[in-house]
Amino acid sequence: MNIDFEAALKYIDLGSYDKAIIMLKSAIEKESEDPSTATQYRCVLAELYANLGRKEESRAEFEQVLTYCVRTNTLPKQRGIAKAYIDALDGKLPPNAQRPGDSPIVPKPRQDRGFIAKQSRKNHK
Repeated sequence: MNIDFEAALKYIDLGSYDKAIIMLKSAIEKESEDPSTATQYRCVLAELYANLGRKEESRAEFEQVLTYCVRTNTLPKQRGIAKAYIDALDGKLPPNAQRPGDSPIVPKPRQDRGFIAKQSRKNHK
């Protein structure tokens, strides 16, 4: 694994996203002889851009990932990630989605009268 990529992962863990982007770009450049590895690193960079709200840059990177994966018929994991993000950027929900886009994935427990009564009895004992 590329040292710049390892450094980028550490920077992401530390919350230094600008430094992580620089290191990821460097790792992609250094892996120009191995396009498969470079594409995997590019997918990480695209996800980072998406998480930072940089939609245009994210889309550009994901489109490169998707183009490579389709052309070579490799990297199914990265292909799925890129396709899902591009669809999300286009506002398309997955076919099995049953929730609005901005509602939480894990719903809050239903707090009816019985639930509240049980909780209040627990606290008063």
